[in-house]
Amino acid sequence: MMDPHPPDLAHAPAENPGTTSLPTPLIPELDDPKDDYEPTPMWWVFAVMALLGWGGWYLGTYSGNFQADVYDERPGVATASVGAPAPQADPMVLGKRLYANCQACHQAGGEGVEGTYPPLRGSEWVTGDPETVVRILLHGAQGGMEGRGKTYNQAMPAWKHFRDDQLAAVATYVRGSWGNTAAPISTETVATVRAATADRSQPWTMAELRRARQEPSQVAAAGV
Repeated sequence: MMDPHPPDLAHAPAENPGTTSLPTPLIPELDDPKDDYEPTPMWWVFAVMALLGWGGWYLGTYSGNFQADVYDERPGVATASVGAPAPQADPMVLGKRLYANCQACHQAGGEGVEGTYPPLRGSEWVTGDPETVVRILLHGAQGGMEGRGKTYNQAMPAWKHFRDDQLAAVATYVRGSWGNTAAPISTETVATVRAATADRSQPWTMAELRRARQEPSQVAAAGV
């Protein structure tokens, strides 16, 4: 029986006798792609590492070695048993903790930065008249702070948002560290100077601080 639809040989592609047909190459099958899968961005890795580093620094600086009897200056934190007098913080311990806000400029050892920030170690502004250092802490200073025979033109910011006991502690710390041997400063001294300068809104100049040292003491007049 004949094929009713014989192949059309006239239109069949002619084979080139000079070529050789090659087998179709075998392509290995790839795994199916995973939906929503991307490698972790490097910025995210660095951000996590930075956060972990900051957390370690914060715990090392403010944990008090995780001792329950270490003073905690946060308001409302109970550190004494009921009926017992509240423990008084060692001003040198509290002052050292608060000095972390200052050491970026004045350095951990109080040596300051040459030509930029004045030293606190051996500074007459720190170890001299107690009211002077309190004035500087409360309202800041500008106009060329002098220290150990040199002039430093960076401005000192005001820290009057700190409580009186906190300012007294940090002042006591810098007056008694790195070889400084000046007397501690009491909370009452800070409170009196704060009240006497309550209307001040500008940083002190060196001339004003010198003049204030020569005038009758506000603290002495108050009997503190």
